[in-house]
Amino acid sequence: MCPRDSSASRLTLAVEATQRIFRQRFLEFQQQSTVQALAVHSEIEVLAIGSRNARFYSHFMPLLMNSAQIVAEAYRRYFKLALANSQECSPGPDAWACNQLQESIGVTFDWVSNWWVLACDGENQHVRLSASVPIVPGEKVSVSIPATLPPDPQPDTWWCAPCWTFVVYPPGITVLRQEHVPDMTSNEKLSPAHTRLILKAMRRMFLMMLSRDMDRARSEEIIAAGTIPAHTTLAVKRKPNKRAGWEERLKLYEVIRKILDANRDLQGIKFCAELDKRHVQPLHDWVKRKEWGGGLTWKAAWKIPSLKRKIRRVRQEALKNR
Repeated sequence: MCPRDSSASRLTLAVEATQRIFRQRFLEFQQQSTVQALAVHSEIEVLAIGSRNARFYSHFMPLLMNSAQIVAEAYRRYFKLALANSQECSPGPDAWACNQLQESIGVTFDWVSNWWVLACDGENQHVRLSASVPIVPGEKVSVSIPATLPPDPQPDTWWCAPCWTFVVYPPGITVLRQEHVPDMTSNEKLSPAHTRLILKAMRRMFLMMLSRDMDRARSEEIIAAGTIPAHTTLAVKRKPNKRAGWEERLKLYEVIRKILDANRDLQGIKFCAELDKRHVQPLHDWVKRKEWGGGLTWKAAWKIPSLKRKIRRVRQEALKNR
């Protein structure tokens, strides 16, 4: 497996793990919010109609903020993955993370509709009312469990919210004409168009909360990435190959650097003359292969084509391995 395939495989596993974490976290949130929706329904049933709107939204808005935070946390994980795998995550970390987030946003939109239905009506497509039994202090109550489920209620597209849930301040409703505003002190049902409008406004509020949380998560991760010292992100330097003559090679590199620090443009026969002045020894391999004879100087070696190429190469290597 090539390194690129291995990197893509690790990224795929990381994305799948992020999705699992989100599903588990959102499932826990859904279970808690379902219990709260049933409690809200019981609470608003005994309130005066004029008091229901404020009580309803006092429960719903914190839940909406919580859902945005859960989705934003998934965005944070995707964004970190994109920063660590920039080559595989095109067109960019933010755009890639947003694309991965679309399914999570869709799940949240469905939750908004289902929660509203449950809190307003006491049941929805997932939670069904089996029986209603009055509570009598000191008495035991038993309810038989039906063998078959009752028929499903009407689809969500047909469901209509109570008039008292309507508000005019969420995004998308502020431009509504006064003659189109329903009576918000009534327990009657809104029209399907008004219901779609208020649910759309709730989804827009969710997106606004999510955008704010995503901006903060993105900024924090960029700052965290910037605090990592640059040298820790580079590839580990290769240790010198300690074969015969490695010490002579390092000494030669050091002398060459000193010469070039004094005159960067020095090369050719003049560069070899500086090596002769410092009595620099040739590389061990050159002597072992008998390419460098006894008494040979660097200036004389420059006139031999094979050694000339080697001298040029070792000059380049000394600069590259600074």
